[in-house]
Amino acid sequence: MKITMITLGSTGDVRPYMLLGRELHERGHEVTIAAFAPFQGMIEEAGMSFYPISGDVVDMMGRLLQPDAVGVRYLKEFEKGIRDIAPMLLDDLLHCAEGAEAIVCTFFGTMFYSIAEKYDIPCIQTQYFPMDPCKDMPISSAPFRKLGKWWNVLSYRIGYLLISALEHRYLSDWRKENDMAKRRVRLRPDYDVKGKQVPVIYAMSPTLVPRPEDWADNIHMSGFWWDERPVDYTPDPALAEFLRAGDEPVYIGFGSMVSGDMGELAEIIRQAVKLSGVRAVVALGWGQQEAKTKDANIFYVKSVPHDWLFPHMAGAVHHGGAGTTATSLRHALPTLVVPFGGDQPFWAERVYAAGCGPKAIPRDKLTAENLAEGLRALISNPEYTRNAACIGEALRNEHGCANAADLIEKAVWDWENGNPAQDGMNI
Repeated sequence: MKITMITLGSTGDVRPYMLLGRELHERGHEVTIAAFAPFQGMIEEAGMSFYPISGDVVDMMGRLLQPDAVGVRYLKEFEKGIRDIAPMLLDDLLHCAEGAEAIVCTFFGTMFYSIAEKYDIPCIQTQYFPMDPCKDMPISSAPFRKLGKWWNVLSYRIGYLLISALEHRYLSDWRKENDMAKRRVRLRPDYDVKGKQVPVIYAMSPTLVPRPEDWADNIHMSGFWWDERPVDYTPDPALAEFLRAGDEPVYIGFGSMVSGDMGELAEIIRQAVKLSGVRAVVALGWGQQEAKTKDANIFYVKSVPHDWLFPHMAGAVHHGGAGTTATSLRHALPTLVVPFGGDQPFWAERVYAAGCGPKAIPRDKLTAENLAEGLRALISNPEYTRNAACIGEALRNEHGCANAADLIEKAVWDWENGNPAQDGMNI
């Protein structure tokens, strides 16, 4: 089966698709991943075909992950990011799925469903964060997190009203040109493609996010998507020596984050490590440069596989992306989240609620002093260590990629045979 997987985002969006794509490829399917141009090398190196999507991933992530980019502001920044490239983007999406027998996509409203409708092929939605209405938690980009069940439900209605209005502006003419009727403005997800229901697969674990009771039967939780192969990596000798030279360090890294003053962030990290007395391995992300001042307790790395590095760490400090959060907990690391925006405050809440680390420090509130306090708490509180060990053991027994691939194959069979969506799966 020819499958086109479409993901518009950063490394944290693309890497899970590479893992799931590899699982599907190993089952004999022909997989193409459509993503922004910088990811071509890593996708093709993994043995899958690549299709480039128009747009600047660094610009988009910088817009969406500003500390105040929540709610309406989040959608405004998103619109600014796609306004000039919308015609090219739609053209890319149409061409990347040409000849495909199924589409697997990350969240982008109903845009990808229009592609599936055009070609009359099944579409499988995947999610890394909550986007389906429920009483338990608000929509991931909601500006307020703890107003109660009434707000949780309302936040989805507001969110989907705004998303639908945005789609109406950019998709209506394109759908008319392609002989499709306008999609209605709706207050909830519209999982209908030519009278058939779009299945949804959450790459999340019920161990960390219990399945909401009010989710529909077409919604499934596969568990997080891991790379279950042994790690084939030889570290820089200097890194190996640093790891041997003292107490286990703390990992500090913020991945693809590029918003705010990244030079200031680097100095905050340096001062916090000094104040706390911990040792640290600092991962230099997209927006960071190695500090000019050398510190004996800090080792800077540019690219080291988390699955190799984290077993050598005493704890982790990161931005709270879904994949990094899952990986730090899978390796039983007490975790402190410094959320920049997007879905990261949600994952910060889940880590704190599970008792696996201190309360999150939002990026715009971060100082050397409060980060140093968080670092000390991270490695000195035995409750964090015990809880992270329990969560880690449960996560290591999950096989999310295999579960998701099973669901995709079943969804395509159901589409082709006219079967209704299967009952919601919980691993």
